[in-house]
Amino acid sequence: MLLFEIFTEFPFAAYLWGPSGIGWGSTSPVLGPILGNVFDRIFATDASIFFMLFIQCIGALGLLFGYSTRIATFLAMISFCLLTQRLPEFFDGADNITQLVLIYMLFLLPYRAKFSSGELQVWLHNIAVLAITFQLIIMYFASGFAKTTGKMWPEGVAMYYVSQVQWFTLPGAYELFMNPLVVTVATYVPMIYQMLFPIAIISRIKLLWILIGILFHLGIAVLMGLIMFSTVMIGLELFLISDQEYTRIWNRGRLIWKSLSYAKAKIAKSDTNLHSD
Repeated sequence: MLLFEIFTEFPFAAYLWGPSGIGWGSTSPVLGPILGNVFDRIFATDASIFFMLFIQCIGALGLLFGYSTRIATFLAMISFCLLTQRLPEFFDGADNITQLVLIYMLFLLPYRAKFSSGELQVWLHNIAVLAITFQLIIMYFASGFAKTTGKMWPEGVAMYYVSQVQWFTLPGAYELFMNPLVVTVATYVPMIYQMLFPIAIISRIKLLWILIGILFHLGIAVLMGLIMFSTVMIGLELFLISDQEYTRIWNRGRLIWKSLSYAKAKIAKSDTNLHSD
């Protein structure tokens, strides 16, 4: 997500965050007047803005390839938070959860780190994993609960009104939501999914629920164009799958692939024998 953001916004960086751009925010409300003034100098020149994007790119690549992940997380967090603070209304909802998760990730064990049970870093790692998990649970449940207390979501018409706002819908997609059945399903499914999420991920349908969530966010990316938000949420969904579950999925996938390959070879052999006859 960070790399996608960098490469799509790089040509407009000076306009968005530069001294003569539309960026107006300051870090003073978060860091205080003294530190805030120091960090605000980053936005004093266009060159420093491009340097900040370069730092973010280094952090993103480090996370992607598992190289010095703790340092990479720190670089990504600092650069992302500063840019968000400079132009807070520019982001699509992924910024808040991304900032929180990057903070938690500072306490995760580095990629392929060697550790022993009972160490402080292991304890901090487990706390960070739980923090990310609970953050996602709270986010989903709060969003679902807010929907149920409204009017349009319980009535099953919310997605119609959302789809008619061109800012949040890709061209032509609003026509799809003119269908009453599509609108009803697209309205109730997210609300029910979010409300049941805390229970579903500790039940036997956990993997199925995660798959539904991934498909749900892929739909948001395609129909609403919220690519960064959807990418972050899909990443957090995948974060909930344990190493043992990934291994089980991989083994089952290999078994299915072998079965399909065997069936294909058997059909091909039967066709060959039939033509020979």
